[in-house]
Amino acid sequence: MAPGVREAFRALHAERVPGGDSGRWLEELIASGRYVEDVYAAG
Repeated sequence: MAPGVREAFRALHAERVPGGDSGRWLEELIASGRYVEDVYAAG
């Protein structure tokens, strides 16, 4: 599910910021601690 969420964020950014680097934008969010994935695993 996490890859789909990341792709959705990149798609939204690309839609709203034409010509922007959506991949870099998301990497910067992650590096700054503004985007944190909560990974759940049952087992």
